[in-house]
Amino acid sequence: MPAETEVLHRLLRTTGVYRGRGDGPESGPFLARMVVTSALDGRAAILDYEATNDRDGLRHVEHSILLLGGDGRLELHVASLELPGVVRFTQQAPGRFTAYEGPLLARIVLDLPRPGQLSYAWWWSRDERAPREQYRADLHLTG
Repeated sequence: MPAETEVLHRLLRTTGVYRGRGDGPESGPFLARMVVTSALDGRAAILDYEATNDRDGLRHVEHSILLLGGDGRLELHVASLELPGVVRFTQQAPGRFTAYEGPLLARIVLDLPRPGQLSYAWWWSRDERAPREQYRADLHLTG
């Protein structure tokens, strides 16, 4: 399997509900849930992600589609209330997606250390500095 599409193929082999915990300087501690489903006859993955905490309840919701773009690189199309519409992130290295457009320098890091485990992190900067990790969730596939 080519390295360019490895993340997509690995996700498609382990679809289901992932749950775990997260933390970060921007978010503080939270519980996370991501539902990974196959779409387009196995040519795309849908990632439905949410983060909650005891104090505020539902804190963040995303609906994303991971698929192979026209240029042969993976693209992650992300919709969230915090974004100005759907934002396209393109894969720069396996599991490292950089915003193609948008007001912030942003990156999403999607790591799959072992089957049934994933790490999902948002990096950004509100100024001219390089993006840094603002929050990360470590999740495990539930039975």
